[in-house]
Amino acid sequence: MDPTDQERALKVLRKQPRGAEIADMISRGHLSHVPDYREILNMCKQGPKPKVGDRGMVPAAYMALSHATELQSRGFKDLAFELKDDLTGLDLDVATVHTDGTAHYGYQLKDVDNIDGIKTAARKAAKQLHSGYATQKVALLDVHQSIADFNAKMLKEVEFQARISGSTFHLRFKDGSITVPPNGSVFP
Repeated sequence: MDPTDQERALKVLRKQPRGAEIADMISRGHLSHVPDYREILNMCKQGPKPKVGDRGMVPAAYMALSHATELQSRGFKDLAFELKDDLTGLDLDVATVHTDGTAHYGYQLKDVDNIDGIKTAARKAAKQLHSGYATQKVALLDVHQSIADFNAKMLKEVEFQARISGSTFHLRFKDGSITVPPNGSVFP
Protein backbone atom coordinates (compact mmCIF):
# COMPACT_ATOMS: atom_id res chain seq x y z
CA MET A 1 0.00 0.00 0.00
CA ASP A 2 1.20 3.48 -0.66
CA PRO A 3 1.77 5.72 2.40
CA THR A 4 -1.49 7.67 1.92
CA ASP A 5 -3.54 4.46 1.85
CA GLN A 6 -1.63 3.09 4.84
CA GLU A 7 -2.41 6.20 6.86
CA ARG A 8 -6.07 6.05 5.89
CA ALA A 9 -6.30 2.37 6.86
CA LEU A 10 -4.63 3.05 10.22
CA LYS A 11 -7.03 5.94 10.87
CA VAL A 12 -10.04 3.69 10.16
CA LEU A 13 -8.66 0.77 12.19
CA ARG A 14 -8.01 2.99 15.24
CA LYS A 15 -11.75 3.68 15.41
CA GLN A 16 -12.93 0.08 15.00
CA PRO A 17 -13.57 -2.44 17.79
CA ARG A 18 -11.34 -5.08 16.18
CA GLY A 19 -8.93 -2.62 14.59
CA ALA A 20 -5.99 -3.53 16.83
CA GLU A 21 -6.43 -7.26 16.08
CA ILE A 22 -6.55 -6.56 12.34
CA ALA A 23 -3.43 -4.39 12.54
CA ASP A 24 -1.66 -7.18 14.43
CA MET A 25 -2.55 -9.80 11.81
CA ILE A 26 -1.41 -7.49 9.01
CA SER A 27 1.86 -6.66 10.75
CA ARG A 28 2.69 -10.36 11.21
CA GLY A 29 2.79 -10.71 7.42
CA HIS A 30 1.81 -14.39 7.55
CA LEU A 31 -0.91 -13.90 4.93
CA SER A 32 0.80 -11.40 2.64
CA HIS A 33 1.55 -14.14 0.06
CA VAL A 34 -2.13 -15.12 -0.30
CA PRO A 35 -3.61 -14.11 -3.67
CA ASP A 36 -5.79 -10.99 -3.48
CA TYR A 37 -4.47 -10.03 -0.04
CA ARG A 38 -4.51 -6.46 -1.33
CA GLU A 39 -8.31 -6.65 -1.50
CA ILE A 40 -8.40 -7.30 2.25
CA LEU A 41 -6.02 -4.41 2.90
CA ASN A 42 -8.24 -2.15 0.82
CA MET A 43 -11.23 -3.13 2.99
CA CYS A 44 -9.38 -1.67 5.96
CA LYS A 45 -9.58 1.78 4.37
CA GLN A 46 -13.36 1.61 4.14
CA GLY A 47 -14.84 2.77 7.41
CA PRO A 48 -18.52 3.16 8.16
CA LYS A 49 -20.66 5.42 6.04
CA PRO A 50 -22.98 7.98 7.64
CA LYS A 51 -26.07 5.80 7.11
CA VAL A 52 -27.45 4.05 10.18
CA GLY A 53 -26.18 0.52 10.73
CA ASP A 54 -23.33 0.73 8.23
CA ARG A 55 -20.07 -0.58 9.70
CA GLY A 56 -17.98 -0.40 6.57
CA MET A 57 -15.76 -3.22 5.40
CA VAL A 58 -13.62 -3.63 8.53
CA PRO A 59 -15.72 -6.49 9.98
CA ALA A 60 -15.37 -8.35 6.67
CA ALA A 61 -11.60 -7.80 6.69
CA TYR A 62 -11.40 -9.08 10.27
CA MET A 63 -13.38 -12.22 9.45
CA ALA A 64 -11.31 -12.95 6.34
CA LEU A 65 -7.97 -12.44 8.09
CA SER A 66 -8.91 -14.42 11.19
CA HIS A 67 -10.41 -17.31 9.21
CA ALA A 68 -7.39 -17.49 6.90
CA THR A 69 -5.17 -17.44 9.99
CA GLU A 70 -7.14 -20.34 11.46
CA LEU A 71 -6.87 -22.32 8.21
CA GLN A 72 -3.14 -21.66 8.13
CA SER A 73 -2.81 -22.83 11.75
CA ARG A 74 -4.57 -26.06 10.72
CA GLY A 75 -1.83 -26.64 8.12
CA PHE A 76 -3.42 -25.25 4.96
CA LYS A 77 -0.96 -23.16 3.01
CA ASP A 78 -2.69 -22.81 -0.37
CA LEU A 79 -5.27 -20.11 0.29
CA ALA A 80 -6.97 -17.35 -1.65
CA PHE A 81 -8.95 -14.25 -0.73
CA GLU A 82 -11.86 -12.85 -2.72
CA LEU A 83 -12.08 -15.71 -5.21
CA LYS A 84 -14.71 -14.67 -7.74
CA ASP A 85 -16.05 -16.02 -11.02
CA ASP A 86 -18.10 -13.48 -12.95
CA LEU A 87 -19.41 -16.16 -15.32
CA THR A 88 -20.92 -18.34 -12.60
CA GLY A 89 -21.42 -15.72 -9.89
CA LEU A 90 -19.30 -17.60 -7.37
CA ASP A 91 -18.04 -15.26 -4.64
CA LEU A 92 -15.76 -16.68 -1.95
CA ASP A 93 -14.26 -14.52 0.77
CA VAL A 94 -11.62 -17.10 1.68
CA ALA A 95 -10.79 -20.44 0.09
CA THR A 96 -8.39 -23.30 0.37
CA VAL A 97 -7.30 -24.03 -3.17
CA HIS A 98 -6.17 -27.03 -5.17
CA THR A 99 -2.82 -26.86 -7.00
CA ASP A 100 -4.65 -25.79 -10.17
CA GLY A 101 -6.11 -22.77 -8.34
CA THR A 102 -9.68 -24.02 -8.10
CA ALA A 103 -11.50 -23.81 -4.79
CA HIS A 104 -11.31 -26.76 -2.46
CA TYR A 105 -13.15 -25.36 0.58
CA GLY A 106 -14.81 -22.05 -0.24
CA TYR A 107 -16.09 -19.74 2.47
CA GLN A 108 -18.61 -16.95 2.43
CA LEU A 109 -18.30 -14.94 5.66
CA LYS A 110 -21.08 -12.86 7.21
CA ASP A 111 -21.02 -10.65 10.31
CA VAL A 112 -24.56 -10.63 11.74
CA ASP A 113 -25.69 -8.20 14.43
CA ASN A 114 -28.61 -10.24 15.76
CA ILE A 115 -30.89 -13.22 15.23
CA ASP A 116 -33.19 -11.25 12.91
CA GLY A 117 -30.24 -10.56 10.60
CA ILE A 118 -29.60 -14.27 10.02
CA LYS A 119 -32.32 -14.55 7.37
CA THR A 120 -30.83 -11.86 5.12
CA ALA A 121 -27.25 -13.02 5.70
CA ALA A 122 -28.14 -16.65 4.96
CA ARG A 123 -29.90 -15.69 1.73
CA LYS A 124 -26.96 -13.57 0.57
CA ALA A 125 -24.45 -16.28 1.43
CA ALA A 126 -26.50 -18.96 -0.34
CA LYS A 127 -26.74 -16.83 -3.47
CA GLN A 128 -22.99 -16.20 -3.50
CA LEU A 129 -22.19 -19.88 -2.91
CA HIS A 130 -24.84 -21.44 -5.14
CA SER A 131 -23.47 -20.35 -8.49
CA GLY A 132 -20.09 -21.87 -8.93
CA TYR A 133 -17.78 -24.65 -8.01
CA ALA A 134 -15.91 -25.51 -4.86
CA THR A 135 -15.39 -29.02 -3.53
CA GLN A 136 -17.11 -27.89 -0.31
CA LYS A 137 -18.98 -24.61 0.15
CA VAL A 138 -19.33 -23.15 3.63
CA ALA A 139 -21.12 -20.10 4.99
CA LEU A 140 -19.72 -18.85 8.29
CA LEU A 141 -22.07 -16.47 10.12
CA ASP A 142 -20.80 -14.71 13.23
CA VAL A 143 -23.97 -13.81 15.13
CA HIS A 144 -23.52 -11.24 17.92
CA GLN A 145 -26.24 -12.67 20.13
CA SER A 146 -26.83 -15.70 22.35
CA ILE A 147 -27.60 -19.09 20.83
CA ALA A 148 -30.51 -19.24 23.31
CA ASP A 149 -32.28 -16.62 21.14
CA PHE A 150 -32.03 -18.78 18.00
CA ASN A 151 -35.49 -20.13 17.15
CA ALA A 152 -37.05 -22.91 15.07
CA LYS A 153 -38.27 -20.50 12.38
CA MET A 154 -34.78 -19.18 11.80
CA LEU A 155 -33.36 -22.71 11.83
CA LYS A 156 -35.77 -23.70 9.03
CA GLU A 157 -34.59 -20.70 6.98
CA VAL A 158 -30.94 -21.67 7.44
CA GLU A 159 -31.71 -25.31 6.57
CA PHE A 160 -33.48 -24.18 3.39
CA GLN A 161 -30.60 -21.91 2.32
CA ALA A 162 -28.04 -24.64 3.03
CA ARG A 163 -30.02 -27.13 0.98
CA ILE A 164 -30.61 -24.93 -2.09
CA SER A 165 -26.98 -23.80 -2.21
CA GLY A 166 -25.47 -27.22 -1.48
CA SER A 167 -23.52 -25.66 1.37
CA THR A 168 -22.78 -26.14 5.03
CA PHE A 169 -23.81 -23.23 7.25
CA HIS A 170 -21.88 -22.76 10.47
CA LEU A 171 -23.38 -20.17 12.82
CA ARG A 172 -21.14 -18.93 15.62
CA PHE A 173 -22.97 -17.20 18.45
CA LYS A 174 -21.53 -15.41 21.49
CA ASP A 175 -21.96 -18.57 23.55
CA GLY A 176 -22.03 -21.53 21.19
CA SER A 177 -22.38 -22.66 17.60
CA ILE A 178 -24.57 -24.74 15.31
CA THR A 179 -23.80 -26.44 12.00
CA VAL A 180 -26.46 -27.00 9.33
CA PRO A 181 -26.70 -29.76 8.27
CA PRO A 182 -25.42 -31.20 11.56
CA ASN A 183 -22.93 -33.48 9.78
CA GLY A 184 -21.79 -30.74 7.38
CA SER A 185 -18.06 -30.28 6.94
CA VAL A 186 -16.69 -26.89 7.98
CA PHE A 187 -12.95 -27.52 7.65
CA PRO A 188 -10.92 -29.60 5.19
